[in-house]
Amino acid sequence: MLLSSRINWNLLHTFVVLADCQNISRAAEVLGRGQPAVSAALKNLEDQVGHPLIERGPRLFRLTEAGKLLYREAREICGSIDRIAGLLTDSAEVLVGNVRVAIASQMTSPIIDRAFYEFSRRYSRATLTIEVMNSRDIMEAMSDRLLHFGIGPVFSKLPELEYLHIFKEHCGFYCGVGHPLFGRRDLRLADLENQASITYRSAIDSDTLQSITDMRATVRFADPIKGIANNLEEVRRMIIAGIGIGAIPVQIAARDVRDGLLWRLPPYDDVMPIDVYLLTNPRVRPSKSELAFVSVLREIVEETPLDDRTYRGGK
Repeated sequence: MLLSSRINWNLLHTFVVLADCQNISRAAEVLGRGQPAVSAALKNLEDQVGHPLIERGPRLFRLTEAGKLLYREAREICGSIDRIAGLLTDSAEVLVGNVRVAIASQMTSPIIDRAFYEFSRRYSRATLTIEVMNSRDIMEAMSDRLLHFGIGPVFSKLPELEYLHIFKEHCGFYCGVGHPLFGRRDLRLADLENQASITYRSAIDSDTLQSITDMRATVRFADPIKGIANNLEEVRRMIIAGIGIGAIPVQIAARDVRDGLLWRLPPYDDVMPIDVYLLTNPRVRPSKSELAFVSVLREIVEETPLDDRTYRGGK
């Protein structure tokens, strides 16, 4: 008998949540079920597929090789099922569906703001859900066919995805008001050597912020890194707190500089360029609402000259 005819789809969903949470009790909270019920569901699924899926112990929670394979497939299946509601909702003549926008933190650009406004104006009954995600997680979710599109910085392009360049920003190094370099105008790049630093998880785990990684290597900050965060807001928080030096897009840091919370450090030229893209996965069938949003964003990008979509630094 085929596995598809005897597998319980609810068990697959439970397994995906378990794998995401890496913990029985956390998964039980997410699912709204008791821990014994979640454990029993895992055992039932293992019986159905004929393989152990998770190794568990007092300090151990690890997917087996069979578990990793099933997780990749089950994640895609569950994502497709979740998308069915959106596809059905948009079957009417008037768009009333929800657009899930997966976006990296602090993608600050008038282009994106205009796209949100224009989409809302044209399709007043459609809704938007903005989900801030790590750049690497966006890429993985799209590769796993969980998303039709996402917005974030890209360094290396995957052949299965399509890319539309939205804007280019440049980063600068900054310190907070309590840092010994704050307020100094006589600094050179060499003055940053061996200073404590803050960076992004994406700059360590992937190449999405490769320009920042390269400049950090040039500066030769102190080792180990003093602070690491998954998003720009927390990197900014640690820099302002005086914990260390970190890179922030210049157009985002500008207000904090004016308010006396951050101080720009060398190099002062247009350095650490980051290209932000609209990524789309042609293998994932989009809803009408998603197609409409992507079309609006594409229209605004194409009518805006590249120079107006490039945010420069300078001292």
